[in-house]
Amino acid sequence: MSQPRIDKQALAPRPAAAPPGALPLPAWADLSGEAGAAEMPFSFYLMLVKRYRWRIMTFVMLVTALTTLVALVLTKQYRSTAILRIDPNGIRTVGERGNSSGISMSAHRLLTTESDLITSPAVVLTTINELRLYRYKEFAPPRLGKAAALTPAQMNLVLKSVTGEISVTQPLNSYLLDVSFRSFSPELSARVANSLVHNLVRHDYNTRLRALIGSSRSMRAELTGLRAKMERSQEALVQYESTHDVLNPESKTNIMVARLGQVNQDLGTAQTQRFALQADYEIVKSGNLDALIASDRGKYLLPLYTRLLNDRRHLARMGEVYGPNYPLYRQQQGLVKNDSHVLVRQEKHIARQIRSQYAMARVRERMLRAELQVQKKRMDFFNLKAIRYFALKAASDSYTKLYYQLQQRIQDATVAANLHAESLRLISPARPEQIPVFPRPLLTAFLAFVLSTFLAVGCAIAYGVMDKSISSPEQIEMWFQIPVLTSLPQVEPRDKGKLLPVGYGPRLLQAEAGADLNRAHEKSKAHGSAFRESILALHSAIMLSRDQDLHTLSITSAIPSEGKSTVAANLAAAFAGLGSRTVLMDLDMRKPSMHRQFKIANRRGASSLLRGQCGLDQVLVDAPDVPNLSLIPAGPAPSSPTELLHLGLADWLEQLRIRYEYILLDCPPILGFADTLAVANLVEGCLLVVRAGETERQLVSASLRQLRSARAQILGVALNNVHEDLGSYYSYYSHYYKYQSTASEEPADGGGSHEE
Repeated sequence: MSQPRIDKQALAPRPAAAPPGALPLPAWADLSGEAGAAEMPFSFYLMLVKRYRWRIMTFVMLVTALTTLVALVLTKQYRSTAILRIDPNGIRTVGERGNSSGISMSAHRLLTTESDLITSPAVVLTTINELRLYRYKEFAPPRLGKAAALTPAQMNLVLKSVTGEISVTQPLNSYLLDVSFRSFSPELSARVANSLVHNLVRHDYNTRLRALIGSSRSMRAELTGLRAKMERSQEALVQYESTHDVLNPESKTNIMVARLGQVNQDLGTAQTQRFALQADYEIVKSGNLDALIASDRGKYLLPLYTRLLNDRRHLARMGEVYGPNYPLYRQQQGLVKNDSHVLVRQEKHIARQIRSQYAMARVRERMLRAELQVQKKRMDFFNLKAIRYFALKAASDSYTKLYYQLQQRIQDATVAANLHAESLRLISPARPEQIPVFPRPLLTAFLAFVLSTFLAVGCAIAYGVMDKSISSPEQIEMWFQIPVLTSLPQVEPRDKGKLLPVGYGPRLLQAEAGADLNRAHEKSKAHGSAFRESILALHSAIMLSRDQDLHTLSITSAIPSEGKSTVAANLAAAFAGLGSRTVLMDLDMRKPSMHRQFKIANRRGASSLLRGQCGLDQVLVDAPDVPNLSLIPAGPAPSSPTELLHLGLADWLEQLRIRYEYILLDCPPILGFADTLAVANLVEGCLLVVRAGETERQLVSASLRQLRSARAQILGVALNNVHEDLGSYYSYYSHYYKYQSTASEEPADGGGSHEE
């Protein structure tokens, strides 16, 4: 009977209650889909970095070397800096006096404005034309001939190229600007920086002078019209005061505003009360007792409701203990009924109160809203007069103030235009610097090293987080907090499909007494592969994993094709090869494999034994070439293997314990079948086989939860099929045994046989 194909997506971990005394999985180990990725412990990321450290180091060294090489071959550039001082008191708008408050610029805005002005086309183009920078190779536009004038397109290219090499910085807490220029020539960079500063000072003075002269002319023309407006506004104000008898509306307005505010405040309070009562009213209309109890009005119902619940629970307990015919039970029923009546009466009483109070709140709100409308009409009628009065008064004051301010500004502009005050001064001219600022190989190499390290580590962590498979013992112990008993490497191609001799069994002990001792040693060494040593390590770990003696052991896996049957066969051979009477029983009756591994018949086996069709001696088979090992194949495939395992497996295991020291059970995969869970609590230990690099974490998590729910004694995990692509440890592991295998094939000194 072929085993059905397992859908891994359907085998996501499902929550299962842990049995009493079982160690639960940590919260972050419940990996259903992508859950838990954000709660991974920090040690998980360290493990990923350690796992991919050689790739990270290779990437970092390659990027750093290439970046440093590029930095060394780039053309050197030099930077010269001129220092410019800005005097905030020298730059004033028209009408400003000293440091008086007004519309003057702040120091930060002033420095920012001047720094932006340095790179403006007005200043840069003047410098380009003065120094003829378009004749230098680094700034020359393409297809520049011997013509004296440049085309607009060529000049724009030169302007963009020169502006890109200008940098302006502001030292902290100062009125200084550092104007720097970068070029391939130290002398040219100093000349351009000084020219930029001089042109900025000249441009700033000329701009201010033109602005002051122009503003003075425009303000004198507006002064005459402003005077006429001021006189007309004053006449209109005096005429309105005498006609409407409005002299001081502020005092009367204050009284009306206070009355209106009080009515508005009372209306807001009434609305708030009505909202609160409306909420209680809606609760009463809905008939929801729980909502009424949760409200402030229903707090008096809480003791009655609590007493009713307590009496009901007491009635339920009495029903479970004494039954409905018990006198006290009937008495308790009457008490519960009385509590219900009291609660209903009180609920109706509170509902009537809420309805009455809600109706009163609505009437009071309507009355206050009507009073508010009356006060608003009175206020609006008075405001019609006051608004016109204040408008005329504000216009008169505004025209008067503007008239005198304009007179003062005209005087200030006339004085400022006659002064040659410089607000910008060059205090330190630029000088040629012989040390290049670009490229800087050491700094470039350091930045490349740091950035490539972060990038490589981030990519390694991202790749490790997206990888859902298990590839190392550290991951199993961290994710599931269970021990990894051993790591089983890939079986060599020449050893696939056959058992590897383990230990020094009776045959080798017999050979030691005869003349075939050297040949026996050579045969044992020839099979001394990494897989054989790992099976021996697994045997030792199993023997040391329990405080008391272990005699029955089940071997299973999460899903098919994880190598559990191969591990079970070789582990049984290890127990037998080390001198213990061992029996291996194939309980994977859906897809048996033991009879193919040992090349024995499968006509009768575990299924025949559990059905009662034959006895124990009829299904036991001695393993070929493996002394001390007996086998029980799976037998004919039954229609319901799980029911067979529940019926008679425990009794047959008791009989096997009498005959054999160790009983190993090759069980089906856990996910998708209930066979293994039927066996889990009958054995003294359970071994879970996980295929490295392929089995996903959520499948292992689901398997462990099911085993714990079946009260299985989980000894640990055997990580199978590890190879050097999964990490540096496995690479060393593989190389070590390859070296051992090569050394065993070399002849000993003197041409004789080589003994261990």
